[in-house]
Amino acid sequence: MLDACARDDRTAAADREDGATEDDLAGLRRLEAVVGPAGRPVRGSQLLPNLPGEPPYSVFVSSIGDPTALWSDTPAQPQGLDGAGGGTDAERARLISVAEALERYTNSFYQPQLVRWATADELGDEAVDLDALPRCSETELSDEANWLIRPDGSLPQRWVRGWSLTRGRPVWIPASYVWLFTAHEAMGERIANPISTGCAIHSDLHQALVNGVCEAIERDAIALVWLQRLELPEIDVTGEPSLREQHRRVRDGFVEYRFYDATTDVGVPTVYAVVLSDHNDTLGQLVMCATGTDPAEVIRKIYREAASSRIALQAPHSVPGDPRDFTSVLHGAIHMGRPERRGAFDFLLGGQRATRVPGDLPRAPAGPPERQLSWLVERLAAVEAEVIAVELTTDEARRAGLRSVRVVVPQLMPLSFVHRNRYLAHPRLYRAPVAMGLTSHPEHELNPHPQPFA
Repeated sequence: MLDACARDDRTAAADREDGATEDDLAGLRRLEAVVGPAGRPVRGSQLLPNLPGEPPYSVFVSSIGDPTALWSDTPAQPQGLDGAGGGTDAERARLISVAEALERYTNSFYQPQLVRWATADELGDEAVDLDALPRCSETELSDEANWLIRPDGSLPQRWVRGWSLTRGRPVWIPASYVWLFTAHEAMGERIANPISTGCAIHSDLHQALVNGVCEAIERDAIALVWLQRLELPEIDVTGEPSLREQHRRVRDGFVEYRFYDATTDVGVPTVYAVVLSDHNDTLGQLVMCATGTDPAEVIRKIYREAASSRIALQAPHSVPGDPRDFTSVLHGAIHMGRPERRGAFDFLLGGQRATRVPGDLPRAPAGPPERQLSWLVERLAAVEAEVIAVELTTDEARRAGLRSVRVVVPQLMPLSFVHRNRYLAHPRLYRAPVAMGLTSHPEHELNPHPQPFA
């Protein structure tokens, strides 16, 4: 069905086992076709050195150029378009970094031929319901430095055709929710800040969609946990046999992993983690989170991705002095990672709480990606959330046998790195904690600290 919908670019790398089999690597090696000199989207990969006291994971970064030069007279020189990959197998880690870089490329490659100018009122029920989209609160909108507006069906904007996996029909969604680095060209487009949530790439279209849906659920949990300061049950991973390799790698370092069950009312296994490093005078704590169909694999993914995130956050970066001016994926993580801000995490690190093991978390039914995708769509439908997908596969990705998608679930709580625009009027922010059996705080009692996830 997606072939009939708009095509473009965007992605999310596929992760499975830490120890890659030859079949795993054979599938990933098709990515070599997108790496090379000018004319290929990924320039190359670099192995990053492990920092003192850090777990011994192989971490690679793959880079692309400035894709905005392909369609703009004034290239944006966007940042954050490198792809990172970490793991116990060096070759697999490198190829994962290439996949993530290609994902960044595809979700940045604006294709104007896919765009239609119209108002939501003109499109009628062929368009996503603007009332379902996240929105900023009156307090946020009244900020003189705020850029966003409340969605307005009478204002023209660009639309891209997607496919509703929930309703089995085409649906138009705002271009602001599809691509990165596309400047708002009309007042009506100032309804969202671009972010990569829901982007995924894989050789199997259904698996790409599974990965994209899981990321949308993950980002929902990240926002809910931090803004509402949810007091989650802790997960004891010490007795999990499938995590022995991860335990071996981290036990000799100076990093402690605390895992929490952040599975929401959607019912898809989600793990939130606070990674502590008391020896480090710049990065005392780091937040990670992952969602997937298998709880043990979700935790393995956190171990892998934490390795590359810790390297990125300890590199030199410029951070605004006022958290209200934070706009980058790294700003809040660097600011909140300072050891002296450990107290902001007391709602997770302190107090008595229930303890669980990975086997207590739900898991998807066994079977091929098609079955898991159907299960995910059903889980979201149970909380009245619609899954919309747009195919963003570029020619380069298609020639390498890969499919790139963007998944949008309007009813879920979005993650935002722009502190002035945290979408504090979205109903999900206040209803989800109640559905989870937890306390829901009103806007004036929400967490004032910037988002620490990166």
